[in-house]
Amino acid sequence: MTASIFDSGAVYYPTILLLPIVTGSALARWKPERSGLWILLGTVAAFVMFDFALDETRSEDVPFFIVLGLFMFGLGLLARSLAQRLLRRRADV
Repeated sequence: MTASIFDSGAVYYPTILLLPIVTGSALARWKPERSGLWILLGTVAAFVMFDFALDETRSEDVPFFIVLGLFMFGLGLLARSLAQRLLRRRADV
């Protein structure tokens, strides 16, 4: 059932984009000290491992999953830094 949901791109691609963006934005708002990056890394790793477990050709797709994890982590960092800037500007006004 779960694999069939991810086979169509309707859920898979928005999840790839929205999961790190929402996590990064929430971390900017919540402002954890050093654990923020670990939370983001754990969120991305959980999704990549879940996707890896459902993949039928997982041994051939290892480089894809590495790049996917790096992309999602970078997107989360970008969302976190943009949200922090917006929150600082909002606090200054």
